[in-house]
Amino acid sequence: MISIITKVSLAVFMLAGGIIKVSRVPFQVEHWWHYQYPLWFLTVTGILEIAGALAMTAGIWNRYAAIGAGVLFVVLMAGAIHAHMFRARQSVIMVIPAMICLIVSIMIIMGSYT
Repeated sequence: MISIITKVSLAVFMLAGGIIKVSRVPFQVEHWWHYQYPLWFLTVTGILEIAGALAMTAGIWNRYAAIGAGVLFVVLMAGAIHAHMFRARQSVIMVIPAMICLIVSIMIIMGSYT
């Protein structure tokens, strides 16, 4: 039960982030300029987050989908942490959501192997 709640929570969070990126909500576009990434990469990242959220939802029934989505999220969150800390030089507080998603993704990956 906790596994399902964790997967659904992460999927909802990532789905929301993906929709915000694909929709190019103004605050997200502004952040992207601070990261010094091209705007097409915002759309690609959003699509990957949405695909990962769908895969994580499928991961409720299929552990391989959960593992794949978890690995994708680990890569995306490592990139997010890098963007916040090194490209935009933001405070550690800005990294907390990405760090939580990274840790939860690793927990889901590890839990899927047992």
